[in-house]
Amino acid sequence: MIAFYFILILVVIFLMLFVILKKIKLSIHRFIIVLVVSIAFIVFLFFSQVYDSDSKNLGNGFYYHAVRKDIVGKIDIPPTVMSYDYNGNFIIVKQKPTVFTNSIYDKMEYTYLLGRDTVYYWLIIKHERKVLGPLDFVDFQQLKKQYNVSDKLVLE
Repeated sequence: MIAFYFILILVVIFLMLFVILKKIKLSIHRFIIVLVVSIAFIVFLFFSQVYDSDSKNLGNGFYYHAVRKDIVGKIDIPPTVMSYDYNGNFIIVKQKPTVFTNSIYDKMEYTYLLGRDTVYYWLIIKHERKVLGPLDFVDFQQLKKQYNVSDKLVLE
């Protein structure tokens, strides 16, 4: 799907460049140079966004961003993610929320019942795209047992 949008954007930009350059009566040689440079720039921008070097693909549309210290996906886990582990079925997360919620995490309202100075835990069930959290440690352990989360998944 991303490739489709990428090609669509390239076609639109090509047509815009063609119209603009035709109006200013640019030679075909210069037109081709401008076109190649434009396409190279767009390809660079596209791949720099798609393959973000500070992110780790956790599977099923979830990504950990090391710089922001968050996990984004169907439901975002805002900063500060202290630790996480994952396998093919689950992602477990240890998080201490920041003092204020950033407006970019507006997919859901985050309720931190024990306050923002407490460590919380999250369980993501990947095949269901279900996010459970924020949880206290006891509730987190109960859910891990209920969903048969492997003991090999460990939080620091």
